[in-house]
Amino acid sequence: MKRSSTTKKALFISTCALLFSMLMMAGSTFAWFTDSVSTGTNTITTGKLDVQLLHTNQYVRTAEEVGQNTLLFTDKNGKSIDWEPGAVAYENFTVKNSGDLALNYRLALDLNNANTIAGTTKSLKDVLRVKVLDREVTSGDVKEQALKNAADFVSVTDGQISIPEQANDRAEQKLLQKESEGASGKTYGVIVYWQPDPEKDYEYNLFNYPAKDAAGTPIDKTSDGKAELSIDLGVSLGATQAPEESDSTGNDYDREATYPAASVSEFTSALEKAKSGDTIELTGSISLNEPITVNKNVTIKSVGGAVLSGEALEALKIGSNADVTLQGITFKSPRTAENKGISLKATSYNGKLVIDSCTFEEPQWSSIDITANASASITIKNCSFNVPEASNLAGHKYDISTCKSTTDETQNNASSSKLAKGAHSVLCITGADGTSLVMTGNTFNGLANCDASEAIKITRISGAEQEFEKNTVDQKKNISIQNNSSRKGFAVK
Repeated sequence: MKRSSTTKKALFISTCALLFSMLMMAGSTFAWFTDSVSTGTNTITTGKLDVQLLHTNQYVRTAEEVGQNTLLFTDKNGKSIDWEPGAVAYENFTVKNSGDLALNYRLALDLNNANTIAGTTKSLKDVLRVKVLDREVTSGDVKEQALKNAADFVSVTDGQISIPEQANDRAEQKLLQKESEGASGKTYGVIVYWQPDPEKDYEYNLFNYPAKDAAGTPIDKTSDGKAELSIDLGVSLGATQAPEESDSTGNDYDREATYPAASVSEFTSALEKAKSGDTIELTGSISLNEPITVNKNVTIKSVGGAVLSGEALEALKIGSNADVTLQGITFKSPRTAENKGISLKATSYNGKLVIDSCTFEEPQWSSIDITANASASITIKNCSFNVPEASNLAGHKYDISTCKSTTDETQNNASSSKLAKGAHSVLCITGADGTSLVMTGNTFNGLANCDASEAIKITRISGAEQEFEKNTVDQKKNISIQNNSSRKGFAVK
């Protein structure tokens, strides 16, 4: 009996060992059939669209990048030219692709805001001529004999001259990426010349016009009270992506990419096509002869230093219900015959307005004029407001003693009286209970040069809805902010 039990036990152990061995073999067999596949990390990056404008001239011999404050068309010493018959200046402009995407570009010469001889239509646009070359200017191009060929020059009356077009560069202006073997840069030469006309040039000499009338009262020699004829001369460059690089469907996916707006027609067209939330890019100097109204929820930003100027009564008007952001735009010298030029206007405003890093220069009547309802939100941040020293160029015509009157009615009714020097005001915002106003990081220069006793005037907004911080001014005495009698948030620099 004992031996049988031992045998059974041994048999049981043997059976278990066999089963365990089979399981081990099965496990090993399963391991032989495992597999895995993995890829390297795929990093998705954006391409870089980067265009530069470089220039050389008789003074700048090594190419320098053109910026908003670059002085162009200078004399041989790099100074501004006092233009007269026979004077000539030139620039060589190079458009350079510094990015890793192919691009299309547009390059134009902007000539705007020409004043006239008082009582006439005569301006520098009548006498200045432009010649464009598809290469750099040589010394031979600016010799007298070469300049006399009138057929090579074009008039500046249109306000904007397409540089590639005048250089007979009719093909699409395309530059390949900077590392490509193809062309990644293009150079044009531009010559500006006052072509002498012995029979007419004397008409543009302001010395020939009387400085006083028969009663001995000083009279303006130019339409804007300046002592000389002038014109804003600049250059604008816009670029957009070009069909070159490919995606999964081909290389024409960006065929409808648009340029930044560089003219009134392009600006208005962009506004018409814009959808809510879109961004409109501006470049160059855009001269407005009538207001442009923004009635959509859009961002309007400067690329490359956009300037809005001209003779519109209210250059840029914001629709009452539009949410608008303005970024980096320069508003310059709004001018009207009635001397009521305003750079930015909004009436019965209900939306959200953000004015960010903009510059307001030489206001005639005011830089910003807003009347807002309770639902409105207004933010003005990191902007610069500049009023020049008392001079006719910033003036409007009313008696200075009357202008200092405390009533708006008296000030308005005096608008056609004697010449007063300086801008009427800089900023006027009239709100309501509930209107939100934030002003931070702004700089105000020349407040003492304003004719109005309240250069900065903010009314009818409760103290709880006002936020002023880190604003700098050159003086406080003509700042009037209801519910902020201490002018908190405005420090004299």
